[in-house]
This record gives sequence, C-alpha cells and structure tokens, in this order.
Amino acid sequence: MEGAAVSVATGVMGSLLAKLSALLGEEHGLLKGVKGDIRFLRDELSTMNVFLTKMASVEDSLDVQVKDWRNKVRELSFDIEDCIDLFMHKLNRGDDKVNIVLKMAKKIRMLWSRHQIANQIQELKARVKEESDRRLRYYFSECNAHVDGTKIDPRLPALYVEEEKLVGIHGPMEEIIELLMKEDGSGQKLKVVSIVGFGGLGKTTLANQVYNKIKDQFDCSAFISVSQSPNIKKILFDMLKDVTSRDNSDDDKQIKVVGVKEDKSDDERQLIDKLRVFLENKRYFIIVDDIWSASAWEHVRLALPENSLCSRIITTTRNVNVAKSCCSGFQGSVYNIQPLNEQDSKKLFLKRLFHSDSNFPTHLEEVSHAIIKKCHGFPLAIICLASLLASKCDTKDQWEQVHNSLSSAFSSQWMSDILLLSYYDLPYHLKTCLLYLSVFPEDYKIDRDELIWRWIAEGFITEVKGQTLDQVGGSYFNELINRNMIQPIDIKYDGTANACRVHDMVLNLIISISSEENFLTVVDEQGYKYLGNKIRRLSFQSNSVENDVNVVQKIMDNLSQYLRVTSYGITQLPDQFGNLHYLQTLDIRGSGIEKFPPTVVRLHNLARLLVGNKVQLPDGIGDLQSLQVLSSARLYKPLKLVEDLRRLTKLRTLEIVLHGSDTLGAHEMGRYEEALESSLTVLGKHKIQSLEISCCDYLRDKLLDLLCCTVPNIQKLVISGNCISRPSQQMLSLVNLAHLDIYFQRIKQEDLSVLGSISTLLYLRLKLHFVPDERLCISSQQFQSLMEFRFIYYAGGGLRMLFQQEAMAKLRRLQIRFRAEEMESNAGFEFSFHHLSSLEDLHATISCYRATRSSVEAAEAAIRNAASIHPGHLKVSIIREWESRMAGLRER
Repeated sequence: MEGAAVSVATGVMGSLLAKLSALLGEEHGLLKGVKGDIRFLRDELSTMNVFLTKMASVEDSLDVQVKDWRNKVRELSFDIEDCIDLFMHKLNRGDDKVNIVLKMAKKIRMLWSRHQIANQIQELKARVKEESDRRLRYYFSECNAHVDGTKIDPRLPALYVEEEKLVGIHGPMEEIIELLMKEDGSGQKLKVVSIVGFGGLGKTTLANQVYNKIKDQFDCSAFISVSQSPNIKKILFDMLKDVTSRDNSDDDKQIKVVGVKEDKSDDERQLIDKLRVFLENKRYFIIVDDIWSASAWEHVRLALPENSLCSRIITTTRNVNVAKSCCSGFQGSVYNIQPLNEQDSKKLFLKRLFHSDSNFPTHLEEVSHAIIKKCHGFPLAIICLASLLASKCDTKDQWEQVHNSLSSAFSSQWMSDILLLSYYDLPYHLKTCLLYLSVFPEDYKIDRDELIWRWIAEGFITEVKGQTLDQVGGSYFNELINRNMIQPIDIKYDGTANACRVHDMVLNLIISISSEENFLTVVDEQGYKYLGNKIRRLSFQSNSVENDVNVVQKIMDNLSQYLRVTSYGITQLPDQFGNLHYLQTLDIRGSGIEKFPPTVVRLHNLARLLVGNKVQLPDGIGDLQSLQVLSSARLYKPLKLVEDLRRLTKLRTLEIVLHGSDTLGAHEMGRYEEALESSLTVLGKHKIQSLEISCCDYLRDKLLDLLCCTVPNIQKLVISGNCISRPSQQMLSLVNLAHLDIYFQRIKQEDLSVLGSISTLLYLRLKLHFVPDERLCISSQQFQSLMEFRFIYYAGGGLRMLFQQEAMAKLRRLQIRFRAEEMESNAGFEFSFHHLSSLEDLHATISCYRATRSSVEAAEAAIRNAASIHPGHLKVSIIREWESRMAGLRER
C-alpha cells in the first residue's frame, strides 16, 4: 500500500500503521483491552507520523532538541513493529496437519504469547504517551529551526579564487565558450549552456571564469546565485541591479532606462516586467548559478526574453534533469563537468600544498600519489587534503597516517557543508536509499539490480500504481545518478547504468549520518562498526567465513527478505531454511553451496533465485510460484524441469541450459521437446520478458522457430551453446525484441536483412562460427533503432563490412572481433564507418592467431584509415589478441 515504505525520516511508521490497522481488522483472539491499546497506538502514531513527515522537509534546519525527539519516536516505531511481527509470527507458524498433542501444545504457547503481547503493548503504550507528552511539554514544532546568521555559504570562495591558482580549467572554459559562441545555424537566437556535475567539481568556478573572460562582449551582464531555498524576489532584484549598473562601453555613461528603478517594494511580477523591458533590446549575458529545481529556473526564465541579439545564459546545477530543463525550449547544450585527470590533480595538489608545480619530495612521492588517487579528480577533495597536510610535518609517517585515515580527512566541515546541501535536497525516500549504500565497502561496484532488490527487501520502495516495485526502484536509482549522488558505471547502449559506485567523500558522509541515525551496523574482521543502541540493520563483511552452518543460522535469525551468500567457505544451508517464509531474494552465486535442503520449496514468497551453474535445483521447483527471476536452471532432472516451468507463471527472467540426446537419450527427446514447447507457451502468455537459453545439439535448428511461436513478446533474448545454422524469417514476429545476443554458424546478406528489419532492436551481439563469404553491406533501411552493435566471428580470415549513408543512424557503440589469418579465400579487410553519424566508440579486437605480422598490421591500418575520416570525435581502441601466437613466432 502507498506510504508503507520505510524511511530514515519516519522509521517504519508507514508499514507499522498498516500492520496495526490489519491487526485490528482481523480476529486473532486478542485479550480484553489489547485491541483498545492497539487502536490507541495506531491513532497516536498516525499523528506522530504526520509530524515526522513535516520535519523531513526541513531536516537541515532542525535544532538538536527536535532531532533527539524525532530519533526516539523513530526507534519506538521499530520496537513496536518488532513486537507486532513476533506476535504474528507465533500465531501463523506451525502445520495444520500435526497431531492433537502438538495442537494442544500450540494452544498453550499461543495463550502465553497473548499474555506476553498484552504486557509488551502496555509497556509500548506507556512509551508512546511519554513521547507525546514530551513534545507538548517542550512545544516541539517543525519550525523549531536553528539558524546561524553568521554561517558563510560554502560555495562563496569559488567566486574569488585567483586564476593562477586554478588547474585544469582552461580546457573546459574554452569548450564552454565554443558552445556559447560557435556558428551552428541558429543565427542570433538566445543560447543556453547548463553546466552539471557533483558538488565540489568546480561548476561555479568554471562559470565564473567564463563570465569574467567574455562578459565585456555583451551590452549587460549579471551573475546571480539561486541556492537551495531560493528567494525569487531577491534573485530578480539582484539581477535587475546587476544588468542596470554596468557602464555603457559606447559612451562611458551609466545605463539608465526609463522605468527601471531599484524599488524594493516591487513584487515578483513587477521585477520580471522591468527585466524584460530592459533586456528586450540588449545583448545580455547572464549566469544563473546553483539551481536546485526546475520550478526555481522557471521563475528566473520568465525574466529573460528570447531576443535575437546573440544573448547567452549559463546555468549550473547538480541535477541532470534540472540541466535539461534549463536547456528546454532554447538552443541549449548540457555540459557535464568532469573530474580532473591524474596530471591536473597532481598539479593542483602541489600548488595548494607547496605553492609551486615542482615535484614531490622523493620520500613522499609514493604516498602522495596514493592520496591523490583517492580523491578521484575532485578539486574539493584535493584542496581539503592539501590544506590538512599543510599543517603536518613533511614526514612519511605523518602523510601515511593521513592516507590510512582518509575517511576522517574527508570529514572537514567545509567539505561536509557542501555535500550536505545535496543530501538535504533529496526527498526523504531517496535519503533512505542513499544511506543504505553505506552497507557496501569502499570502492565497491554496486550492481543495480541487487541494490534495487535490497531496497525492496528493506521496505524502502513505495508502491506506485501501474508500476512494479522493480520499476519504481529503478527510477530511484536513476534519480540518485541524475542528482550526482552516485557515480554510474557499466553504462549500457541506452545510457542506463548496470552498476554504480559511491565516491569516498559521499561514503564518508552517509556513514557519518548512518551512525548518527542508528541506521546500520557493519561487522567485519575487526568487529562492529557504527554500532548504535540496537542493531536495526546488519551487514556482515568478511572474507574468512568457514563452512559453519551456525554462522548461516545466525544470519537467518536476523534477516527477513534478502539473503546473498558470497563466501565459498559456506557449502550448505541449514535444514530449517524453508522457515524463512518472507524471503524474497536468495543469491548464492558466490558461495560454495551446490545443493539445497528439501525445505527450500516452502519459500512461497521467493521472487528471485540466483544460483551458479554447479548448483542442483531442488525437487519441486514448480512450487515456488512467486518466482520472477530464475538463474541459472541447469542441474536438475531435465524433463521435470521443463515441465515445472509452466507452473511458474510470474516468471519474467529465465536463464536455462537445455539438455540434448546425450543426457536424455533419443527416446525421451520427443517428450522433452513437447514439454518445453508447452511451458514456453505458458510463459509467453504470461509475458516473460527476458530469456537466456543455452542451446542443445538436438534442438538448435528448431529452437528459433519454437521461440518465435511461443514467446513473441520477449524483450531480451540470449542464445548460446551450439550455434544455430542461420536466422529465421519468423524472427520478424518478435515485435518487442530490444536485446538480441545470438550465435549463428554463418550469415549471408539476406540473413542480415532479416535481423535489420526488427525495428525495436536496440542491442545486437552477433556471433558467427565462420567469417561471411561476401561483403556485408548495411543500408539506411536496416537497424533503424540500434544503439550498440557487436560483431564477432571465430573461424576464417579477413572481413568486409560497409555502412551506407544514413545507416544505423542511432548507433553509438560498435565492437568488432575478427581474425587476421591469411587464407586462400581471404578477401582482405574493407571497412567504412564514416556514415555512422552518431557513433562515439569504436572497439576492434584483432585475433593474431596463426596470422602473419603483415596481415595484422594491414587489418589495423584498414580500421584506423576508416575511422580517421569519421566526422565526429570518435573514440577508437584496437586490441591485438593472441599476438604471441602469430605465424613465424615461437609458441610460448
């Protein structure tokens, strides 16, 4: 239900209120008076929840007293939920088929538990009254804010840094100026460039340097800051004051315009009108710095008329969506500011520390590079560490001490203030999701799907009508990327990220907040970290776990919905594993477990089962009817497996290895094929989305037609194992196919035309056993939506591939792998890439196995020559594979 998600701001209030309401609405034989107490808890906590939600929107300004009360109420919500969950668990456990003696024992236990629940609820009720009374005694309000009038805006120093102290800014500055001033067919229309990036990357500094360099080319100019809580009237007034106070370059007289008067009594509309009148016939240049929301930009935008006098605007923001909003409706460009490279990072570090570009002292060189590397090119981090080290002695021990305690070094007040601006700007549900990332170690690659599953298990995802929890979680993940709170990695063809990392500065911030909020407890080889009064979330991080069922049992006692085992020392699960009735995700791909206990088929809420290819699936896999993801289905009774699949009607993602006649025998293959077709038909009707299938020898020439008939709405299809002879015309019936990874024996021009006619295809990985005998030519009518193309073959030599004009108009990435081996039928190397107008990355792998050096060099030259005439800024990488096995070289 909506609003039932867990939040760092409100604890488990949403889910708790739902549980209390459900408990009141059902008959559980509660003792006299308990029902009234539960109703009291629900009503009182509902009022508290409204108050906590209000405070979440002004978290940055709450005073210490209010924060303390909020924390107590939040912890109270956890304790009440624990009590209710324990009671419900005791009522619901057990088997209806047990004998009468056990039933009598169950009734006695239930009666006892009811008395226990009565006593506990009385205690909790007293705590709720106490917290309610405390609020009234001290008159807590969401307006109880602590405002320090002497606090300096942490972004202010960026406006006054001397140019000679800046490093790595000249390249970006020239790029911004080129975007603003270049002739691109837009005539004299208004242009906008929006600089976007993480806090501390130098957006304000960059905008200010551009402003100082080119503002004299305009009739008037202004530099205004919007900030997180904008006062629109003051912003408009400051802009009006700036644009009207500059000396006119023509007559050295101050610009005075009738109707423009600095009157602080003007309202927003009057200020907008005055600005529009003044700027209408001016070539103006405006910097709008630090925009946090699209609505704030819309207010400022109203004052900026779209004249045809080559006026220019620069905006800066931490949010990608806001940057796009700033450019919308204008001739606009989004400029993603990048971290400093290694050389510039070193130069900035030296300038701030030693006030020169000289090298490090020899004894400090190694540790200096290690410190700089941890900054990841962020100027803010480099400057903070340089300032810290400036107060230390120039001894290796002192510097190594700083390196070993970088988490505390990153916690300087200036840095924290800048990062906290981004944190406080998050909606409270995103704050919760971000804080959860402190569960991962430093520099950890966080898989997107795994993270979303964890969020779901924790109850952080709020249900949205018409969307699955996975889809809502995906929007949360993307929003954190857009706000530059996490760094995307493994970017896919469509611009989405498969994974992310957390910058050390952000990680240190969220660890600090997590500790303060008692959000997380981490256990590693050194023991407990971030330990609060009670453990609310436990992350067990150790590489030294041995095969100890007791360890797994202890973990089981503390988990509810998500379990991932990544220690190869753990080789079995306890027999009681099936008692985890609420478990949703089980991932044992990184463990030593090869067999499940029989009780695992009792996990009726299990939605995701991820296993390695050596794991034997349990008997009765069809009983897990909540399964949405099954990977990988390999070791199991072959016929029983494909029969059981038809029962898994909620399955959306399936990875399966098909068995052939060598396993089943020829006499069973007919039944196996029929069962497979029947199950795929059922899965297709229930809209399975992703299928990864390893083909067996027996079915390889039937498989494509079978899939086209049974799962026509599939979105992702991966076929590996035995290669299929060639494409099928029936593939045109796959009307939703976006991702295709397939292995053919060979391919001809007409076969390529079949694949190119799948209009929905965004990604194609085409593997061939033999090199094509003919030149492959891709026309403008084929692959019209394709964004990434990977072409690989394993046998034969040479390759001829041509792209006609307007071919693959949306293609951004091209990867090819071919052999340079000379053969009698070798037709040489012929490429043309210049018509691929959207191409950004070209990656070629040349297999040198049994090839002469001259043929390898000829292949590489053909690629570079073809890439050199591409009109865009094409990134080219060429790798030689098996170079040591070239013809004429001694085998090693």
